[in-house]
Amino acid sequence: MHPLVSAIHDLARHDPGKASLRWKCNDFPYAAVDRQINTLALAMQLKGVRAGEIVAFEASSGPDSVVSMAALWALGAAGFPIRSVAGGPLPAHAVLAGATGFLHPEGNYIKSAAPGHEPPVPASLWLHTGIGTRATVVDHHHFNEVLEGAEKKFSLSSRTVLGLTDIAQPGSMLDLWAVLAAGGTVDLLNDYETLPSDCLLQHLRETGADLLIAHPALPERLSDTPGAVFTQFRDVVVLEGFDLQSRTTLANAFPCSIFHLWDSSTDIEGMSDDSPSDFVDGTNYKIKDPHA
Repeated sequence: MHPLVSAIHDLARHDPGKASLRWKCNDFPYAAVDRQINTLALAMQLKGVRAGEIVAFEASSGPDSVVSMAALWALGAAGFPIRSVAGGPLPAHAVLAGATGFLHPEGNYIKSAAPGHEPPVPASLWLHTGIGTRATVVDHHHFNEVLEGAEKKFSLSSRTVLGLTDIAQPGSMLDLWAVLAAGGTVDLLNDYETLPSDCLLQHLRETGADLLIAHPALPERLSDTPGAVFTQFRDVVVLEGFDLQSRTTLANAFPCSIFHLWDSSTDIEGMSDDSPSDFVDGTNYKIKDPHA
């Protein structure tokens, strides 16, 4: 079984009532999510989805896309989440953009005429970065090392993490999948990029999460509402270097947080641990060269 699906299944047995996902003030226990994954995996199998396939599907806000991705993993397949544009039709070329088939919103599974890409090993984790890009394959041993380091440093299993990651564009291995594999709770906000500013600020104020993995666009969103402060976050994990203005915006918005910069190519132990003022100074923060 896929390591992430196996982790959710084990948690559903040992602590079935614990909230795995929180979406619009509703909690989804591990047991319920595990049942949904199994039910959807069976339905997909009956429609013709097979192990080794990369299946494109429409990514929607909320838990449904998370369950769809996990159900495909349970079958030994890989998910290729795509989004329609401004409520319009799904991109017609989606099936040809590295996928072996398309799971239509109405329920039919449409096989691609183009040859697909076979997974290198069944236990790999498949992460996609957008339409038309090749899959990034992460060995599950590497993921387990990351997970062990994150659990040791942040105690993910006992915390609620605000999940800003868009399901169609996962930010890193340290995202909602790591939290679910550890047994924590994800306060899901995977419609983050389309939320109006007032809704985003309300969620940041009212969330029960105390750990935030900063989305690359977060400083720009916060700069639209200067003066907004969120004191409940103990830790803010930054996955890329920000410029001075962005660092200042984040430090002002999260004045009680410890800021951690993590390069996913290194161990969790290599994270920096900075106060807001040190974070603004930027000793450990170098802006990435987009051409590198």
